[in-house]
Amino acid sequence: MGRRIFLLGGILAALLFGVTGAGAAGTFTDPQGDGVGGAADITQLVVSNDFDGNITLTFTIPNRSAFTSDDTLVVLLDTDKNASTGTNGIDYGIVSTSSGAALLRGDGMSFVATSQSTLKWADNGKTLTVNRSELGATTGFIFGAGTLLDSNDAAGDSAPDSGGWVYDLDLKPVLDTLAARFAPAKPKAGKVFRLAGTTLRLEDGSTVKADSITCVAKLNGKRLAGRCSWRIPANARGKRLAVTLTAHYKGASSTFTPWRFKVG
Repeated sequence: MGRRIFLLGGILAALLFGVTGAGAAGTFTDPQGDGVGGAADITQLVVSNDFDGNITLTFTIPNRSAFTSDDTLVVLLDTDKNASTGTNGIDYGIVSTSSGAALLRGDGMSFVATSQSTLKWADNGKTLTVNRSELGATTGFIFGAGTLLDSNDAAGDSAPDSGGWVYDLDLKPVLDTLAARFAPAKPKAGKVFRLAGTTLRLEDGSTVKADSITCVAKLNGKRLAGRCSWRIPANARGKRLAVTLTAHYKGASSTFTPWRFKVG
């Protein structure tokens, strides 16, 4: 593994010098047949993540059903999109061989192994999964990949052939505040009172429309029948109505402080 870690430095410039990212995407392609010296030939890389931040990289390598003991696959990641950090701008590297995978961290001078707990190796080394928590809590990264042969320094394939790709994670949002409108503005005895609309603000300051809203209304502590529309009892004048709203958006849910009214 020591020789393979050392060879990382030899492909840094070819992979990520002069990055021209392609924007957030899931499938990245590289020409077939451009590998040299019999190295594994990368033609496609699919990147995905789940809401818990598990990042999966799946490689298509037509000339390898499985890696040989001579093969090394390297993934280089600029996880903060800052060329002045890490080692030559690379913050982390993943090295995959026929025997397993290792996560490396750029310490400014070289690459050192980390005691990773989430890195997973599958499909003979062509599928790799790691949680973003071990990549500096990244929300998006510039990256490239390459293959090497341990027996031949001239053999290899770089993907992409120049520049680097960009992937931005799709993460579960944090729901910050919820603004609500009711019709009428205040509940009245014997009348229908309903939720007329909401505006959801996320932690990043953006406002969105919730995928759905769950409503619970309680009159003097007793729940009223209805989803987001309720008929207020005729004898409810002067009683206290509390409406609790739970917003759901892209897999995230949050229940907000009740809206409180005095029935007129």
